[in-house]
Amino acid sequence: MRPAPLSDVARAVGGELMGADGTALVRGAVVDSRRVREGDLFFALRGGVDGAAFAPEAHSRGAVATVADRPLDVPTLVVEDPLGALQLLARWSLSRGHKRNGSALTIVGITGSVGKTTTKDALAAILWASGKKVSATEGNFNNEIGLPLTVLAADERTEILVLEMGATHSGDIERLCHIAPPEVGILTAIAPKHLESFGTLEGLAATKGELSLALPDTGSFVSPLGVPEAATGPGKKLGRRIVFSREAAEGADLWASGVEDREEGLRFVAHFGDHTSEVRCPVFGTHLVQPLLAALGGALALGLDLETGARGLSRLRRTGLRGEVHHLRDDIVVYDDSYNASPAAIAAVLRYGAEQASRRGSRFVAVLGGMFELGPCAREYHRETGRLATELGVDLLVCVGDEARWYAETFQEEKILFPDAEAAAGHLGEALQAGDYVVVKGSRGVGLENLTRKLRENLALV
Repeated sequence: MRPAPLSDVARAVGGELMGADGTALVRGAVVDSRRVREGDLFFALRGGVDGAAFAPEAHSRGAVATVADRPLDVPTLVVEDPLGALQLLARWSLSRGHKRNGSALTIVGITGSVGKTTTKDALAAILWASGKKVSATEGNFNNEIGLPLTVLAADERTEILVLEMGATHSGDIERLCHIAPPEVGILTAIAPKHLESFGTLEGLAATKGELSLALPDTGSFVSPLGVPEAATGPGKKLGRRIVFSREAAEGADLWASGVEDREEGLRFVAHFGDHTSEVRCPVFGTHLVQPLLAALGGALALGLDLETGARGLSRLRRTGLRGEVHHLRDDIVVYDDSYNASPAAIAAVLRYGAEQASRRGSRFVAVLGGMFELGPCAREYHRETGRLATELGVDLLVCVGDEARWYAETFQEEKILFPDAEAAAGHLGEALQAGDYVVVKGSRGVGLENLTRKLRENLALV
């Protein structure tokens, strides 16, 4: 954010300063007292604990004030709702105008059941390579707290701000778009996820569709072919729509052909109208073609050409725990995609693993954690995945966590069940054989990244 006097910030969020210097410059915002830097505004949010308890630590680290719902023993900006104030500050910061060379900031919003972070990373790589000044969501800062923090952390010289927008309830995307109004929207995919709160796939699609509905009439929307109509803002007038597909198909503007997964990464030819360009991207997994196409669509919507987009993808570096390949002792290979999971995402990773195991002539081992927030159909989604694992030739299925036992109900080959990631990490190495190809996938709450770390430590190349 552009530095602003604390008194101006107080007016912007409708708060009252108590024991604070209104002339002090606010240079940033944090919600974790351990991350405070000189000039930051500390927002005391209520969660498992009351953030106000950490106000003294934030003050000692250089916070100009703490935003809280009551006066504290440190300089305080008193507001009715600290989270609401954080969101107001982000919107106010954008209204002040991030500009560079006279150009106004452009906001890109990205949502979808799967592929948001890969799409965000890929689009940012394209834009950086083209010489744009870009700020983008870090990690999974894509909710009502993370998005305003991302906005406020953006360099004031930013030209394009790329924001992931997550949702667990109807109206979430609409609220995020109110904080940071996008001009370009990207929908990555619609697949079963968070159904405990959405109820149905149609309800989820309608929530994701809030992104397209929030765009201005001059805005651009990028979406995959074949998603429910509710996800695309039916009837919404827009300046441009770009539809992408994994392969050539009627209704697709952007598609891929000649997809190959090589030792150096993914390769395919991207098609857009009469234009084609070869993509060489240092990521692994043919299931990543869709989010890469989504990113190319975003680049096209921002005025770049297909060749520039393809060239930028060669510089992509993904956020951790997404498609990382580890070569271990005894020619064991681990494909770690453990950041999160949904039925569609696990199916894609299993298909990719089957291809790789077959290519190597390896035994195929799948380590699967449970999938969370799937609603009343959760058991059946897991059972379907167990059946798919059998069909794809998984030789050993390692089920981690309570929900993961449902995979085993329909899986027909060898299986091992562990109560949690810690137990699996302690014993999985004993079950592996030389030359195994291992995929690791599950919801983030299962903690499978700890299992992968343990494998890398115990089976490190020497």
